Amino acid sequence: MAGPTQPQVFDDAWDDQRIDAFYQDQKARGTRSDFDLIEAGYRGMRPDDFSRYIQVLTSAGHHLMDTNDLGETVWDRIAQHAFGAAYLTALPSTLPTK
Repeated sequence: MAGPTQPQVFDDAWDDQRIDAFYQDQKARGTRSDFDLIEAGYRGMRPDDFSRYIQVLTSAGHHLMDTNDLGETVWDRIAQHAFGAAYLTALPSTLPTK
């Protein structure tokens, strides 16, 4: 299992079809919060692929500032990780931060 400084990452690049399939699979798993959808991508993708995944979520109308039960956004959690900076660039600059 990946620890807080090392997110789980697949070695190969994801094409758009694979990113869309991942998104559809996450939705098919049942009612998932937007927080969970974003976190799943963070844990399974490289930064460039994650950035494209965020675009998919944005286009589908998902709330990128959704919070978990502790009131944290995924971005708050990513910022705590040593290698999270590359993933934070996926946050659209037009979105408000806390």
